[in-house]
Amino acid sequence: MDNAKEEMRRAAATADSPDAGEPHAIAAHLQGWCRACLHLAALAFLACAFVQTAGRARHDPWDLAFVVAAYASLAALFVVLRRAERLTPESPADDRRWLQRAAWTLSTVLSCLFAYRVARIMPAAMAVAVWAMTASVVVGGLYFLVLNDGDRGSEEDCHVADDGKLVFQKIPREEMV
Repeated sequence: MDNAKEEMRRAAATADSPDAGEPHAIAAHLQGWCRACLHLAALAFLACAFVQTAGRARHDPWDLAFVVAAYASLAALFVVLRRAERLTPESPADDRRWLQRAAWTLSTVLSCLFAYRVARIMPAAMAVAVWAMTASVVVGGLYFLVLNDGDRGSEEDCHVADDGKLVFQKIPREEMV
């Protein structure tokens, strides 16, 4: 067991990480590599799915436009969400608000694109229901991501403590991400 730990420290000592030799640094480095591999795999899957779908839709310009618009919006949404993941509590509030608005806009575009495609093949009553659900999601997102600036309502956050009782605790604005 000690030999394995020592081997890990020696391997990490040769790495160019600032905390070389520390087990938590090795774990963090490995986690970063795994995350990068997962992102690349997701991107490769998305690219393959796009090529296949675009190939099937190449004879109908409207279907091809839908496929291109949907995949472009989805890729842009992934970029926005990745940037939002990298925000820290010290990040400027304007960046956070801009990313929230961009995420809402792209989500709205995707919701409307898919609602349009689904509503086209549904009976009229079901199409109305699809559009009503889409509108409720869009309006809810507009309120929570764009219009709600966080200063409305109670300044305290309610959560359940370890003993099961409700506890009210104010969370400073700079700690919210």
